[in-house]
Amino acid sequence: MSARDSSEIDTRDLRRAFGHFATGVTIVTTIDGNGNPVGFTANSFTSVSIDPPLLLVNIATAAHGCPVFTAARGFAINILAHRQRDLSNRFASAGSDKFAAVDWQPGPAGAPILDGVVAWFDCRAYRQVEAGDHIILIGEVQAYDYGSDAPLGFCRGAYVSFGLPPQMLQLVSSPGKLNVGAIVSDGSSVLLEQVEGGMLRLPVAEAVGDADDRFSLTGKLASAGIHVELPFIYSAFHDNGTRFVYYLGELRSVEDAEETRELHFWDLDGIPWDMIGDAAVRIMLERFVREQKLGNYAIYIGDAAKGEIFPA
Repeated sequence: MSARDSSEIDTRDLRRAFGHFATGVTIVTTIDGNGNPVGFTANSFTSVSIDPPLLLVNIATAAHGCPVFTAARGFAINILAHRQRDLSNRFASAGSDKFAAVDWQPGPAGAPILDGVVAWFDCRAYRQVEAGDHIILIGEVQAYDYGSDAPLGFCRGAYVSFGLPPQMLQLVSSPGKLNVGAIVSDGSSVLLEQVEGGMLRLPVAEAVGDADDRFSLTGKLASAGIHVELPFIYSAFHDNGTRFVYYLGELRSVEDAEETRELHFWDLDGIPWDMIGDAAVRIMLERFVREQKLGNYAIYIGDAAKGEIFPA
């Protein structure tokens, strides 16, 4: 890696670098002066102190809800469960009524507590610190609770699952070259990439990345007008010193773009299996087609020749 000093810092690239730190996902809530619930999605949350019990979260000064939170007597941190990605997206949007059709209860200190979260902390406002284009909200915990569900994770611009078997964690974090791919399907077809010689493969890159990075997997697809989320790992294996991690992608939208000439959706019943040269990828796709029909997916861990399948 080559160092970047302060004279050449690009804000988008810096945000991308910060995104390499894996976090949980929270929704921060409070009540405005009219008694209405207000909230936003944040992963800039951390504990500060046990005695006294303090935590902090950041809010952008340009955020619509910033005046409400800086004037509030308290706020709550709701740590989301892995099934609550839609809730995260809702509170990350600019919509006015984010609490519509959302189940919540007032916490002991008054801030909204969302149903189904992994943990929550109801806090009184303790201190605020201005820091650049954000304000650090420090809260003193008045009440809290937690459960045993798996949390929702976020890293490199994509949701991730922390509920992985130990074998997968070891494989994903082990040293060596890494290739990241995705199975992207709309339910009846799957996305394949044409490579040299006319052969086909699943789209791959060296990192998940985000839509702004054309060399990442997410950016490669976005540049072709294909917008996906990659929340779940579907298969992880190693072959000749290279680690392969394939995600099960969720297709959000497809736009017409010039770059799509190399990326095409193939009907699941019409995949040209003889044009997929990598045997491990072919076996993985065959498993996906079977599981797609059943609506029940599993996770493969091992090497290109043999491994284990774990329930998702």
